[in-house]
Amino acid sequence: MALNTNNQLDLLHDLLSLHAEECCGSASECEQISRLIRSLQQHPSIQNSDLVQIVDVIDQYGTLGATSNNLDDHITKHQPEIEQWLQVIKDSNH
Repeated sequence: MALNTNNQLDLLHDLLSLHAEECCGSASECEQISRLIRSLQQHPSIQNSDLVQIVDVIDQYGTLGATSNNLDDHITKHQPEIEQWLQVIKDSNH
């Protein structure tokens, strides 16, 4: 079953929330974040929202996290940005 944009945003929010709350995660979660971002970038509705300003940065976060030697440190370093991203995603997903 294909996920619609709202489902994808919910899943992205859930993954980033886990990273924000637990300051840890897995390489596969980071890969999933990047896949979700790349899929979301294909939706025209994203181009007309605040998400367009953060999707590249989130994709980079996921890509670098997937190959990081110290993923927990990577997540902790991005903590302030993750909190901002979560708010943008929440505001964009009505």
